[in-house]
Amino acid sequence: MKYSDPKKILFPIKIALILVLPSIVMYVFFNIWPMIFSIGLAFTDANRYNVAPSPEKIASIKNAIACAELLRTSSEHRGRVQTIVNITTSDLNIISKALLNMSRIIAAGDIQNNVTLLRQYIKTAREATTNLSNILIKFSKVFNCTELGYQTDLDIIPRDMLDRMDSLYSIIGQLYTYSIISFRGVSTEELSRQVYTGLNISSYLLGYFSMLQIDYEGYIDKFIDSANSRLNELTLKFVGLDNFVKLFKDPRFYNSLFKTLAFTAVSVPMKVFAGLLLALFYSTPMIYGRRVLRAILLIPWATPFLMSALAWKFLFLPNGQLGMLFHLNINAFEWDAFIVYCLFEMWLAYPFIMTITQGALTGVSKEVIEASYIDGASLWLRLKKIMFPLISRPLMVATILTTGASLQAFMIPLLLNGGGPVGPITIPYIGTSVGYKNEMLILLGYYKVMIDNEWGYAASLYLVILLIILTYVSIWFIATSRSQR
Repeated sequence: MKYSDPKKILFPIKIALILVLPSIVMYVFFNIWPMIFSIGLAFTDANRYNVAPSPEKIASIKNAIACAELLRTSSEHRGRVQTIVNITTSDLNIISKALLNMSRIIAAGDIQNNVTLLRQYIKTAREATTNLSNILIKFSKVFNCTELGYQTDLDIIPRDMLDRMDSLYSIIGQLYTYSIISFRGVSTEELSRQVYTGLNISSYLLGYFSMLQIDYEGYIDKFIDSANSRLNELTLKFVGLDNFVKLFKDPRFYNSLFKTLAFTAVSVPMKVFAGLLLALFYSTPMIYGRRVLRAILLIPWATPFLMSALAWKFLFLPNGQLGMLFHLNINAFEWDAFIVYCLFEMWLAYPFIMTITQGALTGVSKEVIEASYIDGASLWLRLKKIMFPLISRPLMVATILTTGASLQAFMIPLLLNGGGPVGPITIPYIGTSVGYKNEMLILLGYYKVMIDNEWGYAASLYLVILLIILTYVSIWFIATSRSQR
């Protein structure tokens, strides 16, 4: 009789592969790939435009460049454009002269005695405008890249020029309406406003199209250069160690590094001491209702972070209850804000330390404690020789975890006062910069992304933060290993 291997029955290889392979794929996709991508960004000039540019936008710019090169090199198109531009310039010149003559009559204050002359000027301008509207239809077709086979949303002739043309048509049409009623009921101010507005628009358009008439090829070259510049902005480029060089020359980085290390050095002992003290205090059976009290002390841990942050912010504002009581101004004085950061961090994290320590204390043998009582050991000796050695390992792990959290402080300064106050930051031998005096390293990277649009710089900063944390953890592991020997 053949017996099957029970391991194969309980754990078939096919089922194991079905379960394991998707897990590996998901791990690579959601962990390894984003990490590699983020590290790669640190060596590029990444920003919000070139990290993931739209292929349609890139194709549109390339098509616009190809269309402009066709308009520049094709003799057929050059001839058509030159003819249309000459006519456009001539019509705009006629309109400008007519409006200029009208402005002189209006300035002289002799409108009613020159109604016939004003009508003649308006008629001349209206005829030129009508002719101009017909010419511009052809003009739009000549510069229509889509009709030339290049699909693009870029305009070789700026859209605002056509809008100015429409405004000029409207003004001339309004003046023509005034001339029909011999300007009766039309105030001098209104007529003057229409004429001078039309004169400004026509003069601007005349200058633009005269430039196009004189240097058509130069105009197209400028458009191509502008399009190439936009295309270059959408191209992600490798910059090597430039971001790191810029980072280590930035006074804000050193200030953020100092504030992060100072915040960690101050807040971690506060959290550990408060959590350890409360855990020891509420572990004694002499405290009545200690379970209820322990549950109440977990409220900071259970409260939504945003709610806690807003409450602390309103309490410690200059006109808040605690802000006025302790004479603190977190918006104007950096060390006032720093103190509040540390207190808030302690308030948020002591329940974690307390819970870990209480869990470790439950593993301490009561017999050992009772034996120490019998031997006459003092409270300090019991803590030093019995309690601390037995809970040191869980407490050390909790300290490591909370230290890593402090090194990554972000939401506390952001929500309390944005990392402020803002002011000059001077680092000897490095230089001076203006920034948030209490911004931590993570917050500095956030501002570099959201405000300065420097994603590559932020990625290099986060890589430095990662190296700092890895160095800290490595030192701790080495020290722990040596102590165990």
